[in-house]
Amino acid sequence: MVYVRNIEWERIHLYIDLEADDDLLSDDRLRFFLVNQFGEVKVEFKRVSFVDGILRLTLNITNNGINRCIGNGTYKIFVCIDEKLITIPVYEGTTESLAGWGRNFNYLTNKGVYTAGFMVDEYSDAPELQLLFYNSRICTYSDKPPVDEVIPKLPFKERMIKKYKPKIQRHITRMYGITYRFFRFFNKNRKTILFLSEKDEKLALNMAAVYNRMKERGLDKEYHIELSLRNTENIDYSKWSSAKMIAKIAKASVIIVDDHIPFFDNFLLDRDVVLIQIWHAGAGFKGVGYSRWGHYGCPGIFSCHRQYTYCISPSKAIRHFFSEQFGILDEQIIPTGMARMDSYMDPKVREETTERIYREYPVLKDKKVVLFAPTYRGQNRKTAYYPYELIDFEGLYRYAEKNDAVVLFKMHPWVPGDVPIEEKYADRFFSMNTYPNINELFYVTDLLITDYSSSMYEFLLMEKPMLFFPFDKNQYSVSRGFHRDYDSNVPGKICCTFDELLDAMNKEDYEFEKVGEMLNQYFDNVDTHNCDRIIDWLVLGNLPEEYKIALQKKKEQIKKVRSIRFEVETPDILKE
Repeated sequence: MVYVRNIEWERIHLYIDLEADDDLLSDDRLRFFLVNQFGEVKVEFKRVSFVDGILRLTLNITNNGINRCIGNGTYKIFVCIDEKLITIPVYEGTTESLAGWGRNFNYLTNKGVYTAGFMVDEYSDAPELQLLFYNSRICTYSDKPPVDEVIPKLPFKERMIKKYKPKIQRHITRMYGITYRFFRFFNKNRKTILFLSEKDEKLALNMAAVYNRMKERGLDKEYHIELSLRNTENIDYSKWSSAKMIAKIAKASVIIVDDHIPFFDNFLLDRDVVLIQIWHAGAGFKGVGYSRWGHYGCPGIFSCHRQYTYCISPSKAIRHFFSEQFGILDEQIIPTGMARMDSYMDPKVREETTERIYREYPVLKDKKVVLFAPTYRGQNRKTAYYPYELIDFEGLYRYAEKNDAVVLFKMHPWVPGDVPIEEKYADRFFSMNTYPNINELFYVTDLLITDYSSSMYEFLLMEKPMLFFPFDKNQYSVSRGFHRDYDSNVPGKICCTFDELLDAMNKEDYEFEKVGEMLNQYFDNVDTHNCDRIIDWLVLGNLPEEYKIALQKKKEQIKKVRSIRFEVETPDILKE
């Protein structure tokens, strides 16, 4: 007999601990399937560990193998050897345990909820554990108030918007679909590469690097290269602008993006379109996509991320961070390296840029340069800010005087306004918010101070010390969410107060040994060929056999698992 001893959660990962009367669970041939009430296998559990007779299994509830959430239904865990059923886990515990194990994941700013729950099969001779998954969108209830409650009548314009806006939006979506199909029909075989952004009207660093490299290689003579760049977060574009964007999408055989594209949340691309995500942020700690499922503003059951053909990463060792975020397979994450690193790692570029910076900012020459570059706080671009009141400017200035240092402040681009530097500190403190590329500042930086920003990994390549000032680490991990443990994954000393930070700076207590330890883990290739790998492997379709075979093998394995069927008896009481 196999018993369920405990269930735990880590973000979207479900962990189940099993124990048996004998040494059954030590058999490596055992496989564990999630099976619905019709006997259909929907996903196979992964083995995590086997310690002291306890076998730990895990399951990502947002990815059933075909880049979708586990569907609505009631499931059991089948313990099998190959495809032969051995037993079904039996639950031993209390009803309080069952209730405590369940989770609700709100999504799309609380417009829907995905529920994972547990119960016992009451029609079985043994208390067999059942897993329940259910996706629910918010229902529309009557607006009619109770007799004793008076709700003021909305103005005419607001009533009309409330009544007709959803209907108009549905018609617009249909028209967009017709536009896509029309242009797709006439341009299906066209060799077009589209650089697509809905976050900025100019090419961001990763996309610009790939675009420029394509031009250098003369690919614009063989392929039609298009741009569709809009800033939909801050600018209201016309429906005509959206139609033109959709026409460009329809003509493309390859689409390159570096951020979320809202249009793809509700629109399914043709299977033969290659959608490549060259994510702008690298491997930071901030929860993104499905790694922050259940947090305000996370994606829905289906989103743009599910449609990626490939996503890039700096190394194979960390690709699971990206697959978790985007709800796709590990094997779809290809370690090409980050495109913008080509220029960054070019010795000639580094030398020329360093000289230019010293010419433009001569005060930095022969000084110790400290770069203070944290990420923003707030929900999004509109609410972004940084709590400058936490910075001890006086104490930081005393450090700068003592060490003949200057401090550069480079805030996240979303943080509005300038850094509040008083005149008395202006000889050693400088705001670099308008400087376009933070990576260039890394060349002249001797010490980086940051918190959760992905820039820490790019600074790793400089092999210089870092300090971390995550003053709100606990709050941030709850509200924003991390997709891995923070304390054990930062290449430097953590200081939770500004006094601790100043103390570490004065003592030069950087825990610098972490830099070398993490450098090899986060970068497979330290060279200037990342763009070429992206172009050759992903855009031109010449994926190395290692990754091609691994992806094909994974898809075949999932297809085989999902084709397994078991004979399931319906309890007599349910037949009546």
